[in-house]
Amino acid sequence: MQARLHYGWAIGGVLFWGFVLTVGVTQYAFGVFVTELEADLGWSRAAINGSLSTFAVAGLVAPAVGWAVDRAGTRPVIAASLVALAVSQLLRPWMSEVWHLYALSLLQFAGLPGVVMIPVGRLVAAWFAGARGRAMGLTAMGANVGGIFFSSLSAALIVAIGWRASYFLFGLLFLALVPVVLLVIREAPPQVPGARFGAGHLPHALLRGLTGQQALRTRAFYLVVVGLFLAQLTYLSVLTQVVPHLESVGVGRGEAAAALSLLALFGAAGKVSFGWLTERVPSRYVVVLSLAFQVAGIAILVAAGSSRAFWAFAPIFGLGFGALGALMPLLVQDTFGLRAFGMIFGLVNLFTLGAHLVGPPLVGASFDATGSYVPAFVTVAALFVLGAAVIWRARPPAGAPDSPPPVGTGAAALGASDRPL
Repeated sequence: MQARLHYGWAIGGVLFWGFVLTVGVTQYAFGVFVTELEADLGWSRAAINGSLSTFAVAGLVAPAVGWAVDRAGTRPVIAASLVALAVSQLLRPWMSEVWHLYALSLLQFAGLPGVVMIPVGRLVAAWFAGARGRAMGLTAMGANVGGIFFSSLSAALIVAIGWRASYFLFGLLFLALVPVVLLVIREAPPQVPGARFGAGHLPHALLRGLTGQQALRTRAFYLVVVGLFLAQLTYLSVLTQVVPHLESVGVGRGEAAAALSLLALFGAAGKVSFGWLTERVPSRYVVVLSLAFQVAGIAILVAAGSSRAFWAFAPIFGLGFGALGALMPLLVQDTFGLRAFGMIFGLVNLFTLGAHLVGPPLVGASFDATGSYVPAFVTVAALFVLGAAVIWRARPPAGAPDSPPPVGTGAAALGASDRPL
């Protein structure tokens, strides 16, 4: 039992560092390099920021990545994706034209879904039974750690060695993780009679659930897609606008940034606490609770104005917002099973991509028209309520699981379950 427990967390540790590197480098470190690229290469800030639009490729390749995970397994997919991410950083020191940045950003974001969430969701479900929700939350917490760590590290590295060498170093970090993945990652625990960690998730159990084609013919699939489309408005339509909103109502930039940091801290806690809840109640209800927390947080943010009451927004919204990233793969698993989890989750990512593309410009247009972020925030909160209602009705179809694994007591609660997914 102890060996199984230890090895499950060894895999979880590798996945955690995959989150730290991938999210930290591709998202949080980006802004630190903007002024360096502007000054050294003469590119406009609009052109540099425009490279973020290539994030769309992550959603476009997600179904193919999911198919590869289902057919070839997680280990080769993660390794290949890390190589793509490494190359996208290693070549940046030689950029001279703005199209080089766009091409390397395309490669970078194409590697994104193969490291985070799609393979992570499958591995966590295979290796962690009763502790599946907590394990998903802990591994996904690497995204928060990456944000905290790489924002500061990038700034320090640029001062010490310059932006070109910093990018090259990031590429080496991605490459260094490849052999670790090849050595540590295993698809599923072997059948060991009486083993608590991973029991109930034997290789044959991974075949339970619906195929991709079967899922596409169910009402639940489209309810999940619509619900998560609305839920994902939180990422670029709310989170990125918090500091500008607070500044627009008279809050100082330093105070606004501190509130955002507090939000990120509670976001990490939300991943684990809400993940724990999925071990006790169906995950769709926990997603609804996550959205309820976010609606409450937005209400506080809008009502507070520049008063100190806005600080209450950060922990409440942060808990719900942070949980969402860990809850999405759990929702797909509980609704459709693991048989074609990679393909189905990839399709969900593809169909919800629009939330990242249409949300930010609409929020910006609303601010330009009204001079305030309040109308946009109220609209997003209303859409969260609609999304919660849709997800509440997304009951698993026949042939897929409808409840989380039963929870034992004591040591058994850490992973004991005979219920296959």
